Amino acid sequence: MRVGIDAHMIGDHSGGNESFYTNIINNMNPPKNMEIILFVKKGADLSALTNKFKCIEFQESSALKRNFFELPKLCKEYELDLLHTQYFIPFNRPCPVVCTIHDICFEHYSNIFTKKEYYTQKLLIPYAAKKSKAVFTVSNHAKQDIASHYHIPESNLVVTYNAVNQNFRKLNEEELNESELRNKFDITGNRIILSVGNLQPRKNLPRLMRAFVKLKKDSHFSDVQLVVVGKKAWMFDDIMKESADNNKDIILTDYVSNEDLVRLYNLADGFVYPSFYEGFGIPPLEAMACGTPVAVANATSLPEVVGDAGMYFDPFSEEEITNSIVKLLDEDKAIRDEKRIERVNCFNWQDSANAMFSKYIEVVGNN
Repeated sequence: MRVGIDAHMIGDHSGGNESFYTNIINNMNPPKNMEIILFVKKGADLSALTNKFKCIEFQESSALKRNFFELPKLCKEYELDLLHTQYFIPFNRPCPVVCTIHDICFEHYSNIFTKKEYYTQKLLIPYAAKKSKAVFTVSNHAKQDIASHYHIPESNLVVTYNAVNQNFRKLNEEELNESELRNKFDITGNRIILSVGNLQPRKNLPRLMRAFVKLKKDSHFSDVQLVVVGKKAWMFDDIMKESADNNKDIILTDYVSNEDLVRLYNLADGFVYPSFYEGFGIPPLEAMACGTPVAVANATSLPEVVGDAGMYFDPFSEEEITNSIVKLLDEDKAIRDEKRIERVNCFNWQDSANAMFSKYIEVVGNN
């Protein structure tokens, strides 16, 4: 049985999508009768994967050409029994296709995407959901959302949860190297509130920044800085303006390496995740794995992920966000620590990879 996986997102710094594929592939141990072929973009660092999988570089850089022209050719060339894609599937399918759809945010918030991105998703994602032999998604909330929107039997939808890799953990003082980290990102505040997510509208960062500025009006919080980690994605002008107006108190780091991200989680006194729509939401779990108290929006999948290990707020209320930051700064890191670790351990990449293998075998067997 030969399975091809479209893994073009490895190395593209796309946040949750890249984390999902990188980690789940790293944790794949296929059955002996299953060969996995990864289709990857040119120049991606595959040093950790080439010993386990055959890796084939895409020749096309255009997403349109890659999805709808090159992938069908690769299916034939490598005589695939199954193709696994993300979000979109080819119109011409020489073999059965399964697809990962992390969420369908565009069905709820059309105005937070560019027109091109919105219409692309509106046309192609429902098609993929309905025509795929199976759909993988990353939470029960996303599963129910996809099923109800597209009238797909829940038996065709498989939850493959995100998880946290072992790099995300509490560091000792030497590993943290706090002075070097502070110098690297120009962090001067005695206390740090951290947020992680690509700069795009659904991450709700302007509202977080305004809530933080309100907090700073209280002299008790004069030593606090907000650090936001994430690369520019789309429609980020409001984020840049809010940060520019408060550039001493708000730091935008852009994309950072995994090593530095772990250190920033460890440095932070609290982590805030104001996103109002998530298929899963990996950063709160990463923060908890590093021993950092978290406050997240009480929206979509986030309560399913965080459980009783964190605090919640209305993502559309600046006052509630401000109050949550105050509670984070007042909370001893040791409080809820056991609950945080228990929650992190609820999610496992290996379990999700095994669920994929089971569905692969079922789909090919039924074809």
